[in-house]
Amino acid sequence: MKRKTFILILMTLVLSLLTILPVSANELTFGVQANLPKNQIDTKVTYFDLKLNPGASQTVTVTVTNGTKKQVKIKPEVNTATTNLNGVVEYQKVSAKNFDSSLKYSLADYVKPVETSVILKANQSKKIHLRINMPKGKFNGVMAGGIRLQDENAEVSKNAKKKKGTTVQNEYAYLIGMILQQNTTKVTPDLKLASVKPDQNNLRNVINSRLRNVKATYLNKLSVNAKVSKVGSTKTLYQQKSTNMQMAPNSVFNYGLKLNGQPLKAGKYVMNITAKSKQQTWHFKKQFTITSKKAATLNAKDVSIKKDYSWIYVTVGVVILLILIAIAFWIVRKKLKAKEFENEALRAQLKKHEHD
Repeated sequence: MKRKTFILILMTLVLSLLTILPVSANELTFGVQANLPKNQIDTKVTYFDLKLNPGASQTVTVTVTNGTKKQVKIKPEVNTATTNLNGVVEYQKVSAKNFDSSLKYSLADYVKPVETSVILKANQSKKIHLRINMPKGKFNGVMAGGIRLQDENAEVSKNAKKKKGTTVQNEYAYLIGMILQQNTTKVTPDLKLASVKPDQNNLRNVINSRLRNVKATYLNKLSVNAKVSKVGSTKTLYQQKSTNMQMAPNSVFNYGLKLNGQPLKAGKYVMNITAKSKQQTWHFKKQFTITSKKAATLNAKDVSIKKDYSWIYVTVGVVILLILIAIAFWIVRKKLKAKEFENEALRAQLKKHEHD
């Protein structure tokens, strides 16, 4: 893999960290440094980029330093790289559904922290050891992931705040990328479309296209142009373009075409996708169905759809009109009865005068 690709991966790691690390520097309870070994491929980067033979074993270290006056308890964790809903590579612990079925060797299965936790006294430094056992089977491409280091005391503090009802909690963690490969043979990326279905992201309707990176290599500078039309029609109902995305090796990407407040409608549709990554282009076309039940369920939960309450207003108006008609009828009828009673009384008086 070229150095520019590794630099891009590093920038992704840094941007991911900015979303979880605190703004104030005094919240950082410890510092980290990867100790790059001799088999490091690119010595100009600060993460692990290692070449090992099939079945080889190696221990690498990360130096952690407590720069505070309080004790720090660090928990190391190794995770395999995945792709999130925004087309960004992540190194967090996720469920197996984020990995593609083509993933033969998951980095988290072959790299394990030797220490389950490390306690640092004030201004103390220690090394965290990571044991690598390379798969015995040969493969081309890369195993990708990251080493996550978190202050367990901060985690306890976060949970305590959660119990007290605090709604905003920050997670303070460091992340160091790790790339493992057996050779430097270039692997050509390949993308496939698994399925298309209506779904929701953040309580908003989307049409999800499950894209698969089936190769052990990063898919960089990915752009997607998605269009939806009715079966048998050339009219585009929904369209979305996205650029500058990235997919982790052997990962899935649930690309959501946003409906932006438009309700889902039952029917048979066609998804047309053109995806590009550098000099490669893929075209996908897949039919999918939205049932009336699914559309109603998702539309009811979508917070961006402006609800139509006109039927309620019409119903209330009709009820009020009927009540007014009933009241008017009752008043008129009452007046007629009163008038009839007066007439009968007058006739009775007239008859009495006639007899007199």
